[in-house]
Amino acid sequence: MTRTERSVYPRAIVKDRSESKTGLDKSIKKNGAGQHSWGSLADEIDHEVQLEEEDLVSDGDGGETVSVSASSSVDEKDSRPVPARKQSISITEEERESARKFRKGALNGTIDLGAIARTSSALSSSPPKSPESA
Repeated sequence: MTRTERSVYPRAIVKDRSESKTGLDKSIKKNGAGQHSWGSLADEIDHEVQLEEEDLVSDGDGGETVSVSASSSVDEKDSRPVPARKQSISITEEERESARKFRKGALNGTIDLGAIARTSSALSSSPPKSPESA
């Protein structure tokens, strides 16, 4: 860009530096709440609820409309059955010690990987029953 005689003056150069070159005015707001007008958490929750309702309506059969509120979607989640946890395998200290000795013998090369895998449950019981075994 060639500078004219008028644009060489210091006041013109300072003006060029202060103006935004993007074409957008700095006074334009995004009409949002929160920092930097990005919106508040309440707005975000409203948008999420609307998206969930749209998903439920689109999943309906034959164009049925289903009205769902935020509280009813929470109730549906609470009514689901909780799966039962599996009981951990209880292993005695003698079994655990024999498995450790068996694995130490694996360095000799006489034990195959299948035998090591069969003893792995004896060594990897989670969580440990006593602080001494940890």
